[in-house]
Amino acid sequence: MPNYVAKKSVVSALSIWLILFSWLIIPLIIQIARIASVLCYSIEFYNNKIITKSGVLNKQENQSVFAGVYAVNISQSLFGRIFGYGDIRVDCPGKWDIDTTGIKNPMELKKYLEGRITAEGMTNIIHN
Repeated sequence: MPNYVAKKSVVSALSIWLILFSWLIIPLIIQIARIASVLCYSIEFYNNKIITKSGVLNKQENQSVFAGVYAVNISQSLFGRIFGYGDIRVDCPGKWDIDTTGIKNPMELKKYLEGRITAEGMTNIIHN
């Protein structure tokens, strides 16, 4: 069982231009595909690993080592604050290659990740 599961917000996938021109068939199809891909994306946090799951027709599952976190930053637009989604930037050992844009309830994910801040990371930040 994962310790925490983060999902993307459907509102973050909406585009004003695609909505305005949704009466045309192509923008409508693009908007539906974007919403479906967002609904199928999840990030599962375990004690020592992170699993990202994505894909509507072609399913993908990627697993990464979760060694700890140095810092967590949130970026929210006006619509993000209104509708409860935002982008999370995570500073951690190695490379963070997990897509954390448009995450639902970013404050909850930030709170969870801040609980995973490593003592080594804090020591490195203080000494640098």
